[in-house]
Amino acid sequence: MKIKSQFFFVMVILTVIPLLYLASFAVYLAYNSPQRILFDSLEKMEGYKKGSLTKKDKEELTKYLRIRPPNQEEAFLFSDGRIIKSSIASIPNSGKMDMADFSIKNMDKRSQFLYQINSIPLEHLNEELIHIVRIRKIAEGKDGARTRSMPRPRDFIIFFTVIFETAFAVLSLQILSNIAKSVSLVENEAKKLSDGDVENKIMIPMNKGYSNEITGLLEHMENFRLVFKQRKKQRDSFVMGLSHDLKTPLALIKGYTEGIADGLFDEPQKMSQSLDIILQKTSQLEGMIDDLVNFVKMNETDWTKRLVKKDLRKILEEFEKYVKSTAEIFSREANTKIDMPYGIMVRIDEAMLARALGNIFSNAVRYSNSGDKITLEASAAKDMAYISISDEGIGMSKEEAERAFELFYRGTNSRREQGQGIGLSVVKTVMDIHGWNIKVQSEPKKGSSFTIEIPLKEENEEDA
Repeated sequence: MKIKSQFFFVMVILTVIPLLYLASFAVYLAYNSPQRILFDSLEKMEGYKKGSLTKKDKEELTKYLRIRPPNQEEAFLFSDGRIIKSSIASIPNSGKMDMADFSIKNMDKRSQFLYQINSIPLEHLNEELIHIVRIRKIAEGKDGARTRSMPRPRDFIIFFTVIFETAFAVLSLQILSNIAKSVSLVENEAKKLSDGDVENKIMIPMNKGYSNEITGLLEHMENFRLVFKQRKKQRDSFVMGLSHDLKTPLALIKGYTEGIADGLFDEPQKMSQSLDIILQKTSQLEGMIDDLVNFVKMNETDWTKRLVKKDLRKILEEFEKYVKSTAEIFSREANTKIDMPYGIMVRIDEAMLARALGNIFSNAVRYSNSGDKITLEASAAKDMAYISISDEGIGMSKEEAERAFELFYRGTNSRREQGQGIGLSVVKTVMDIHGWNIKVQSEPKKGSSFTIEIPLKEENEEDA
C-alpha cells in the first residue's frame, strides 16, 4: 500500500470512527436518559393528568436526576405507592405497592441488596416523588457491606479510548516501519550509484508490502542507471571513434608539414598542393570540433524560448533554393514539390530547422552517387504538415535505420565517410525541441526517406 494511502487510512480512523462513536453514544445517552424515560412513564400512567408537572417541577426533577448515582437499579413512585417506573426486579414496572411492607421486607440483613430511599418534593404537584435505589452487595466484612455499581458512560469512553489509541499506535508503528525499511532500501541502492557501480541492476522489491512512493524511486534510479550506462558506452565509443577520425587528418597535416620542413616539396607546384591539403584537413578538423560544440550547446540551452511563429511555406521555399543549387554542384538531380498554402504559422527556430534539414540533405548527397535523384516534398492536411527528403543512394538495413538517430552511432556504410555520428542525432534533438516527430524508411541499395511530421492542431488551438 502506498504511503499516501496508509496515511489517508489512518486519518479516516482518527476522524470518522471517533465521530461515529461519539454520535452513536450521544444518541444512546439521549434515548436512555432518565429524564426522557421518567417523563414518558408519567405520561403513560393511568389516571395521571397530562401537564400536571409544571415547567418548574420538571426543572427540579431534572436537577435531582443529574446528581443521583448513575446506572443503578432504581424505581420512581408517588408517596401513595403508585409506581411510575421501575428497573428493580422486586418492584413491578406499573401498578401500586405497599411502601410500609416494602421497607420492612428489605430491612432484612440477609438480603443481598442495599436499598436507598429518597423523597423528591414537587410543590406544584402537591405530592412527593419517591426514588428507590437498589445496590447489590459484592462482599461482606468487618467494615460492613461493599457494593457494586453498573458501568458509567465514562467507563465506555475510557474503554473506547484505550482500544482506539492501541490500534492507532500499532498502525503508526507499521507505517513508520515500512517507511524506515523503504528508506533503507533506497539508501543502499543510492550508495551503489554514488560509488560508481552502474553495472549491477538496482534491486527493486517485488513484495507489495514495500511497494510505495519511496521504493518507487528505485525504478527511476534503475532507469537513470541504464541511461547513464548507455551514455557511458556512447561516450567511450565516441572517444575511440573521434580519436580515430582525428588521427587521419592530423597524420596528413603532420606528414606534409614535416615534408615541407625537410625540403621535400621545394617545387612551387608541390608546395602549393601540400599547403592546399594541409588547409583542407585543417578545415575538416575545425568542422568536427564545431559539430561537437554545437551539439553540446543544443542540449544545454533552453531553445524552446527561441521558437517564433513563422510561415512554414516561406521557410521551405528558401530551403528549396539551397537544395537545387547544392544538388547542381554535386551533380545530383533535385526534384521539389511544396504543396501547401501560405499562412500556415508554426512555432519555429529557423536556424535550427535549417540545420536539421541541411543535415538530412547533406547525408542524401553524401550517400548517393552522381546523377541520383534527391526529392524534397512538403504537404499539409487539416491537422498535420509533412516534410520529406528522399534519395536513391546506398540506403540502410532495418537495424541501422532503427538506430539512425542515436548519438555517435554510425552504420556500416557511413563508416566509409568522415564524421562522428552526430548529424542525425542533432536532427532528432531539433525535432524534440519543436515537439515534432521524424521517421525514416530505408532499404539497402534503394535509398532512404526521412519524413518530418508537424502537428498543426496545437498551433491552431493556441491561435484560438
